Amino acid sequence: MEKRAFGVVFLLAIASISQTVAQTLLTHGSIPVEKLFLGPLPVTQIRLYFHNVAAGPKATAYRIANSSITNTSPTLFGFLNMIDNLLTASPDPNSPQLGRAQGLYGSADLNAIGFFINFNFYFTSGPYNGSTLNIIGRDAVFSNNRELSVGGGTGHFRLANGIVTARTISGDVATMNAVFEFNITVYQPIP
Repeated sequence: MEKRAFGVVFLLAIASISQTVAQTLLTHGSIPVEKLFLGPLPVTQIRLYFHNVAAGPKATAYRIANSSITNTSPTLFGFLNMIDNLLTASPDPNSPQLGRAQGLYGSADLNAIGFFINFNFYFTSGPYNGSTLNIIGRDAVFSNNRELSVGGGTGHFRLANGIVTARTISGDVATMNAVFEFNITVYQPIP
């Protein structure tokens, strides 16, 4: 009987909290993140460099699919590349290795160069060794101001979310070899 009574009290408490959150959202439009987690969230700032090598003997990005219009499309619409790219501390590929970017990118826009990306940044050294961050979004690689999302993480970045700003350091349109700078701001409720 005590277990049943506890269960009822527990469900009523959850319902009350849910109702309070719903009323706050309806009344105020949103709840500051700090109020959801009873304090400020830990923030981690990371700058790293992503080396896309799609041509040459040491390629780390491989074409795995083309659509029927990829070769005639001005935006290369429909191609898909699988990557295992180097992440480093500076634009120099010989600088300290931080990890690997593993995942997919492809042309997803018929009218402009706009790639859909879904990468796991897998850290292999430093304080985040063994942890991952999932980076996802639309990357207009020829734009100076690009934003992507942090869609989660593991290890040090468990339950993470955040924002990534990207810029192109160097690139070759013909080979698709390029170096990108990623500035990552990660919020996580569990330090």
